[in-house]
Amino acid sequence: MTKQNHEISIDYPYTKSNFSIKLIFDILTPRPHFIIIHHEKYRKLNATENEIQQIIELISEFLLSKPQYDNNAILSFHCGKWYQQNHKHFHAHLCVPKKPYCQEAKIMITSKTTNNHWLSSIDYLNQLHKDFILSKIKYNHYQNKCISMAYLCFNDPISYYVPLYEFNTSKFTLVFLASSPRIGIIAKKTNIDLKILYYFMNNFYLLVRKKLSLINSLYENFGVHLCLYVRGRKKNQTHLCERYDRILINDSNQIKLVRIVGYIQMDEQLYLRWLPTIFHQIWLNEFQKSQHLVQT
Repeated sequence: MTKQNHEISIDYPYTKSNFSIKLIFDILTPRPHFIIIHHEKYRKLNATENEIQQIIELISEFLLSKPQYDNNAILSFHCGKWYQQNHKHFHAHLCVPKKPYCQEAKIMITSKTTNNHWLSSIDYLNQLHKDFILSKIKYNHYQNKCISMAYLCFNDPISYYVPLYEFNTSKFTLVFLASSPRIGIIAKKTNIDLKILYYFMNNFYLLVRKKLSLINSLYENFGVHLCLYVRGRKKNQTHLCERYDRILINDSNQIKLVRIVGYIQMDEQLYLRWLPTIFHQIWLNEFQKSQHLVQT
């Protein structure tokens, strides 16, 4: 089957006529997410500030109309070398639970709506399930590799020269998550617009990439996913959404359950290099016990 660009994806039947952004099914690579792209005449490399706001409003109202996705949706922006690997235009992902996505894809995907890219929804869903199994195998390999090569990451000075707390603000606190290669974000209050969280995460990434790469060249243009927790909201109520996760703290009990509003997904070994020495062994133990699967 010849690979094509996102243009062959079918427009999801939820759009706003005055927006330059739209939400579509991913026809090229079946997985439980929707792709957020510009309408064709607006296609460009990056989204403007106004278009970021459009994205937030679009997915908030979409999730409000789709409660089957609402409790576990993530808005994901790829950055660095993990971004625009297959095409040159701006895009982001709305990641949703697998089961309801498959139920909807079963109705929406046909040979006609995909320009014969898929024979039927059965063909599409079989590939989705196959790819999901392959992803589990791939990330299991990454997990084992990270654990076996962890000793190479233990003496990197970046955790000393670029401490995470240096980037905290009056609105957000950054934390290391306990069992995955993710930087979590704790909000001081939740009545903050999602756009503010997005720009905090994006600016943090740009700043820290510059600082880290000065110390270790492995961090030059390193890839991340900026992952914001989202749920259905009415217009002008696009506030932060909290979910529980486990973080590492410098205390007698080094793991604490807290509410975060999103996270930054990183490469496993780059995360471990950045992690303070006191957390190395406990993170490796927790990481080894967890199923490692990146779905954003």
